Amino acid sequence: MVHIGKYKLPEFVLRLSEKFLLDPLATWGTRMGLRLWGAEIGTGLKVSGRIRLRLQGDLRIGKHVRLRSGYSNYVGASEPIAIWVCPGGHVRIGDGCGLSNLTIVCRESIDILEGTLIGGGCRIYDNDFHQLDPEARLANQGNVASAPICIGPRAFVGGHCIVLKGVKIGEGAVIGAGSLVTKSVPPWEVWAGVPARYIKKVAKSEDVLTDLKTA
Repeated sequence: MVHIGKYKLPEFVLRLSEKFLLDPLATWGTRMGLRLWGAEIGTGLKVSGRIRLRLQGDLRIGKHVRLRSGYSNYVGASEPIAIWVCPGGHVRIGDGCGLSNLTIVCRESIDILEGTLIGGGCRIYDNDFHQLDPEARLANQGNVASAPICIGPRAFVGGHCIVLKGVKIGEGAVIGAGSLVTKSVPPWEVWAGVPARYIKKVAKSEDVLTDLKTA
């Protein structure tokens, strides 16, 4: 049983309502909102939950992207997906990506490449938000440091990670849950920790299949 306020609903009732009512409405509403903001959207977008948008720059979403926001994914469910693209910023979400309850703030560029999955509660910031010098910061004067971020293709970022400016996460790389990624991660490696560091290599699918055949 699923509790919604003082009411109890069977699990299958909730799942059916999500599949045939709530998710289609969320997808339609998000598509309309994205178009009003001037974003480019590929076919096959699927959305669960409410999304917060502030698009003063460029947002491009590829084909068959999945966006799970709020309690559609219990990991990071306390906050919805939030995307803020500042003036002059560029965010690209590639084909087949899956994003859950993450926050993106972009001043320069953030690329999430094809087939990448990003877990609930993650934060991706390509800038420092404030100046380093205290006088400049208090007066809100001077440049704010920023640098492009690129994740993927086919990377996996576990829940509650923070990815900071200038980071490149290579193809097939895996970032362990709760990590703080401050420098670039080579392809096909597992990194984790605060700050994130190398853990081990990722076994490629063809290598696993070869091992099974020769076992």
